[in-house]
Amino acid sequence: MAHWVPPTNVEMSDWNIVVIKHNGKTIEKFLGYSLHDRDYRISSQIEYYDSKSKTGRTRSGSEYRFLGEPGQLHPRAQYIFNMLEQHDDVEIKLKYEMSDES
Repeated sequence: MAHWVPPTNVEMSDWNIVVIKHNGKTIEKFLGYSLHDRDYRISSQIEYYDSKSKTGRTRSGSEYRFLGEPGQLHPRAQYIFNMLEQHDDVEIKLKYEMSDES
């Protein structure tokens, strides 16, 4: 089971916003590759996201800075997305379409 992580400053690449619908509620979370942790990271619920400054903050108070635009997930993050998709009672999708740009 997930455990609480105190607010941090996170630098993330290969990321997107995941829209999760469950029990009549919709929440959005950042999902991608944390450069500091060198692994995937899924955030708590997003409080705000600013596409111009490529920053965001979550309900837990963590501050996010993003490298690149939202798009294709890092393979480790994609694995977590695929795991979430397996739940019959959860509807999940990526908020931003994947870009064809290289």
